[in-house]
Formats: sequence, structure tokens, C-alpha cells
Amino acid sequence: MKKLIILSVVAMAAFVVSINESAAQTRRKLDRKENRVDRREDVRDRKEDVRDRREDVKDRREDIRDRREDVRDAQHNGGRRDRIEDVRDRREDVRDRKEDVRDRREDKHDRREDIRDRKEDRRDRKRGRF
Repeated sequence: MKKLIILSVVAMAAFVVSINESAAQTRRKLDRKENRVDRREDVRDRKEDVRDRREDVKDRREDIRDRREDVRDAQHNGGRRDRIEDVRDRREDVRDRKEDVRDRREDKHDRREDIRDRKEDRRDRKRGRF
């Protein structure tokens, strides 16, 4: 009788240990998956930041290029202001369109961040962290 009780206690202890080990392994796997997602999001954010910086540099270069072209046009066209103003207006239209595209991209980026934050909040609530 004593041997049977000892065996059952040992069997239960082994069963409990195996359950705890698998839960710990599962927890580690989940943490790895979350970290992988976080890394992907970080890379995506960094790429968007680099893209924005490049566009800013392009805009600054464009302004310098526009001024040079204005001077060149004024010299070659005999100083005809109407042509210069037409060219300048077209450039401003292009610049405005680029700014609109950049604004839409920033809005999209902000929406993605909001969605990510809501997902994290939901995940935390499910895990009982709040």
C-alpha cells in the first residue's frame, strides 16, 4: 500500500513537472514571437523614417535647383517674368503634390501605430497585466 501511494505521488509530481515545463516552453515561444514582431515593426519604422529624411533632402535640393533655374531662365529669356512665373507655378504644384503624398504616408503610419497600440493593449488585457 505504501509503495502504491509513493508511486502515485511520484507519478503526480512527474506529471506536474511536465505540465510546468511545457507551459514555460510555450511562454518562451510566445515571447520569441512577440519579439520577432516587435523587431519587424522597428525595422519598418526605421525604413519609413529614412524615407522621410530622404524626401526632405530632395525637397531642399529642389529649392536650390529651382532658384538656379529661375536665374538661368531670366538670363536666357531676356528677363521675361511671365515665363519664369509659369515655370515657378508648375514647380510649386509638383511640390504641393509631393507634400500631399507625404502627409498621406504619415497618416497611414499613424494609423498603423494606433492599430499596433490597440493590439498590444488587447494582448496585455488578455494576459491580465492591466
